Amino acid sequence: MSEKMGFPGKFLSVLGLLFSATALAQEAGGSGGVPDVSTTLTKQKAPPAPLGVFGADVGAVGKFSVAFSGVFTGLANSRIGTRVVSPEYIVTTTPWFFDPRKPVRLVPSSVFATIQSISLSYGVAENLGIVLAAGAVEKRVAALTYAAPSGTLFLGQSYASVAGITDMEAAAVLRIYRDDVHRLLISLGMTFPTGSNESQFRLLLSDGAYGTVRAFYSMQPGTGTYDFLPGFTYGGVIGPYSWGIAYRGRWPLAPNPEGYRYGDLHDFHGWIGYSWIPELTTTLRVTGTTRGPIRGFDPKIDGKSQSANPFFYGGQRVELYGGATIAGSLFELERATFAIEAGVPIYQNLNGPQLFRNWQAIVAVRISL
Repeated sequence: MSEKMGFPGKFLSVLGLLFSATALAQEAGGSGGVPDVSTTLTKQKAPPAPLGVFGADVGAVGKFSVAFSGVFTGLANSRIGTRVVSPEYIVTTTPWFFDPRKPVRLVPSSVFATIQSISLSYGVAENLGIVLAAGAVEKRVAALTYAAPSGTLFLGQSYASVAGITDMEAAAVLRIYRDDVHRLLISLGMTFPTGSNESQFRLLLSDGAYGTVRAFYSMQPGTGTYDFLPGFTYGGVIGPYSWGIAYRGRWPLAPNPEGYRYGDLHDFHGWIGYSWIPELTTTLRVTGTTRGPIRGFDPKIDGKSQSANPFFYGGQRVELYGGATIAGSLFELERATFAIEAGVPIYQNLNGPQLFRNWQAIVAVRISL
């Protein structure tokens, strides 16, 4: 992309989950933004990268842009490794983390998460840009409860939700090489623990009563940790065809005050794109994600559920996404850019039992100021 194109904004997670989870806030989330294509592509050296790729180019010097985005993620059913397992199998074979002599009694059946975020980017110099991002998240879980102390007697299903602000992010992107075909960039960033990791929810317990407890790790809006965000992006273009590869990591630097931190997250992307007209580019992206389990534990996340076990987080996932970016000039909105991307997993190998991702969709609009 040319130096007139904007800097991508941030999309969070698990999530992380994820990544995860995205964990869910971490696994659910991906990192990305809306490229600035408010000018025609005939004046640019490259079309926009996919929405889910962070750090694909640097914004124009001295110019601000703001991006608004939504990430929607659906998870359902559980896997151990690559194998799908039933709730009855889980409650008869999976021990409670705090007392392995007792089986778990609550099994999450589905989670739906939405993340609404805003990011502000600025072109500091010809080859340097910065971005600040913040957001709000809501997560809703459906959980199956089995009667205590063991067995497969189904007691009922309950629903709970958690909402709050996400962890904030600050990042810089440095373009280190560019010619008529190729460009190479690196990014460095940090997240700050502005989101809560002490949220509570109310679920049906195995004794038939409803209890208010600290929400599972994946249901928390924030991580409680300061995380380092390294990355690089390579992009190329010839005529209407474009392609690229990218990496971004999220590495917690130390445990949070509750005594745990998520495993290191590694996101790898590869994509191809085609510009049908100057204002419309479509992309196909494949993403590979790997993450370790949670290290340490929160003694107050003590529910008899697989999601309260820090070892049942992380794993590997491969996903396939299709997307499109549309210049606002197509609708006489010269300063706006619109983008959408959606995808499904084609491979998941999870530390489980753990809910697996079924789909994810991202929508965004970017406005050059």
